[in-house]
Amino acid sequence: MATWICLLRAVNLGNHNKVSMPVLREALAADGFADVRTYVQSGNIVLTSRHRSAAPVAAAVAAAVERSAGVRTPVIVRTPAQLDAIAAWDPFAEVSAAHPTRVHVMHLDAAPAADRVAALLAEDVAPDEVVVRGSEAVMRYDEVAHTSRLQHALITRRLGVDGTARNWRTLLALRDLASG
Repeated sequence: MATWICLLRAVNLGNHNKVSMPVLREALAADGFADVRTYVQSGNIVLTSRHRSAAPVAAAVAAAVERSAGVRTPVIVRTPAQLDAIAAWDPFAEVSAAHPTRVHVMHLDAAPAADRVAALLAEDVAPDEVVVRGSEAVMRYDEVAHTSRLQHALITRRLGVDGTARNWRTLLALRDLASG
């Protein structure tokens, strides 16, 4: 069985899109997923499945979320190898080591068009920084994401693809959860 990391977009933000992780774990297990684990309350799931590609996993998890919590939300799916590759790439290694919550990875649902990436990278977002590789954008914040001009919604709007972001600490925790 393959291991998958499922990232729910915009759940449990204040009183918006409430999803109980224990209830969701039970729903996913009932749907045939195994070894279902969650990390914090922001929609991070590690599970195993007989599915061999990300699309059916995303569809099944999205259906379970809607059925168990009444919430429709995109689900971005990654493999442990993909998280390993992002961690090895780490374009802001010095900052992610010292301040892992100042580096965020936007996991995109598709690789954006090259012209959209070029346009985003040409924008002045100083003192923050952004880089894009494949279907991931990595943002380095000088202070915190909430006060930056480089908001997550801006990234997806500029790139023309949907996605969900996690800070570096969460990325590493999910990688470790998936490997152990």
